[in-house]
This record gives sequence, structure tokens and C-alpha cells, in this order.
Amino acid sequence: MKYLGILIFCFVGALKGFGQNLLELKQQELEQLKQQEKSLNSEIEILKLAQCLDLLKIPGYPVSSGALQTVVHAAYAMGFDCSMKMPAWTFHVVTPDITFGNVSRTNDFRADSLVVCGSSEEKDYFIRERNADGTFSYEGFGFDRGHLVPSADFKWSPIGLSETYFYSNMTPQDPEFNRESWAEIEGLVRKIVDAEKKSLYVLTAPILSKDLKPIAASVNQIKIPNFHYKIIADLSYDSPRGMAFLMPNRKCEYRPSHYVVSIDSIEKLTGLDFFPNLSDSIERKIEGNADFTAWNAQSNNKDVEPLNALELPKGYFNTEQALSKVGTTCYIVGKVVSAKFSAKSEATFINLDQSFPKQIFSVVIWKDGRKNFSYKPEVDLMGKYIAVKGRVELDKNGVPSITVAHEEHIQLFEEE
Repeated sequence: MKYLGILIFCFVGALKGFGQNLLELKQQELEQLKQQEKSLNSEIEILKLAQCLDLLKIPGYPVSSGALQTVVHAAYAMGFDCSMKMPAWTFHVVTPDITFGNVSRTNDFRADSLVVCGSSEEKDYFIRERNADGTFSYEGFGFDRGHLVPSADFKWSPIGLSETYFYSNMTPQDPEFNRESWAEIEGLVRKIVDAEKKSLYVLTAPILSKDLKPIAASVNQIKIPNFHYKIIADLSYDSPRGMAFLMPNRKCEYRPSHYVVSIDSIEKLTGLDFFPNLSDSIERKIEGNADFTAWNAQSNNKDVEPLNALELPKGYFNTEQALSKVGTTCYIVGKVVSAKFSAKSEATFINLDQSFPKQIFSVVIWKDGRKNFSYKPEVDLMGKYIAVKGRVELDKNGVPSITVAHEEHIQLFEEE
């Protein structure tokens, strides 16, 4: 029995040893596969970036009458104006890969070694000094380092995302513009790409001129653009189209559609010739029109753009104009795209043109006011254009609204 026990012990030990060796082999095999996957993903990334640059060659880089240095990185190209220390144009492709990308911000701001005349630098935006305890103190100059090619457009590419942090890709931007208005336009482009599942060509830059004011404390006397533009173009065979946004470098109070202009108008402002390789007929179609509704830009398929203010009767205003009418009594016109009746408070909340939580104008009917209605507003008005009369006030969220107490203060706009 003594020898049998020893044999069993040795057999079990051998099995454990075999199992341990097999486990280690499988773990090593898995690690090798992970390394192979990482290597393949890197190769795929480089091939995709090269493909993006090849796509830019189809319409061609913008042509300038002035002297610009064409700088080509792995992910995008730019026409750099050495006299202004910033680009006259940047050009890249936003692909549907953004939907699945998960690369985080790198914040590795740095000078661009490819710019022969030197780009801007950190000291053009703020002064950083090390304290005795190892921390840093910052003295800002009042402007953000605003991206032209957005980092989020390359969430799928570590190389591309990192390249967006070159100072050559930065301009001085008002913080409210950079973080709100401009960020909304950047997000809108990605939203369109995600919704339509196709790549878009994007051109972005400031409007440059010699009379721009510089940042006084800037080491290179970097000038502050008054306006920035962003051009998007779909060059697919079935639906070629384009539009541009021209926005002032400050907090913009209107919706993105308010700032839509034709690409032709940007060419006149900048002196640049965009998409020079396209045929004249395609170029005219893309650059001459500025139809925001031609793009899948709505988060909710019920949402609509505000009515054209110039086509409304005198005394009537669209939902986008409502903010400027706070404190006055007037008619606000729009389409009912979402509505809710609260059983608890017996109040009715109606949103025109843009639904919750992106509402831009609301109608409120409290319990006492609802008694003066012969119909259910949240049901019978849904999907209809209405004109609401009342005093425009801001609600707790800062959204313009009108509180209605009588049925006759809401009219079907088609009947006007």
C-alpha cells in the first residue's frame, strides 16, 4: 500500500505538471496571437491612412495664388501660410471608421517639423512655469489652441489622432467658440458620416488677412482669426453635393444651419480654388449649392430645420429667432416634433422643430390653461406647423418658451 500511494502521488503530480505546461503553452500561444493582431492592425492603419491621402488626390489640393507650403502628414494635408504661422487650408477625409474608433485624446501638442518656416508654439497661447513643488503655473492669453483637423475624426487611428496635435493644426479660438459652436460643427460632420455610412471630404481653416489683430503676449505674434470655415463634400457618383460653414470666432447663438454658405463664397473670401481636378459640371453642382437639408444631420428623424425667416409674414418669427425675442410678445412658428402630457402635474410640454433633449423652443400649457382647450394639444398638434402667440421667456434650461393659457393663442400655420 505504501508503494501504491507513492505511485498515485507521482502520477497526480505528473498530471499537474503536464496541465501546467499545457496552460503555459496556450497562454504563450494567445500572447503571440495578440502580438500578431496588434501588428496586423498597425499595418491596416497605415494602409487606411495611405488610402485617405490617395482619396485627397482625386479632387486635388486647393490651388492658391499666394505662396503656401504644402505639408502632407500621414493623415491629412495642409497649405501653410508662413507669414501668418497657420494654414490657409487643411484637407482630410472623415471615414465611417469613426463609428468604431476608441483611441483617446493624446494631448501631445508639439511643433510641426515639416513646416519649414516654423509653426506656432506653446508660448503663443500661454506661459507655463514650474513651481518649487514640481507643479506648474499657467498664465493664459485668453484663447484656446483650437484644432482645425479634429482629433475625434481619427478615433480609429493612433497615428492620425496624434498628428492633429501639431501646432500647425492650431489657431487661436475663443473658448466658447472652440468648446461649443465649433465643436458642434465638428460633431455634426461625424454625425452625417455615421448616419450615411460614407466618407466625406473636409476642408477647414481660418479666413486669413494681414489686418488681423495679434495676441499681444504671443511669442510669434500669432494673429486672431475673425472667422473660420469648414467645407464638407460628398463626391460619390450617385449624390455629389457640398456645403460650407462660415462662423465668427466667438460664441455663436444660432444653430449650425444658420451659418451654411456655398463653397463658392468661401473661394471668393480666401482666393483659393477648391477641388481643382473635378469636372466643371460636378464642381458647379458641389460648390454652387448650400442646402443643409440635403444632409442627414438630424439626431431624430422627426426633427426639422427652422422655417426660412425671410418667408414668414411680418410679426412672425422662426424658432431660431426666438432667443432674440425674449421679453417680447410675438408669434413663433415651427413644427411640433415632440410633445408630452404629465399626468402628475397635468401640464403639457411641446417642442417645435427640435425634440427633447435638443429642443430650441418650447410651448408650455399648465393645468389651468389646459382647461381652456377643446382638444388634446400633445395629440392633435403632433406633426403640424403652428404659430404660437405669447411672451417669449427663458425656461430653467435657458431655452426660449411661451406659456399658453388659451386655445386661440395656438393656430395652425397652414391656415395663415
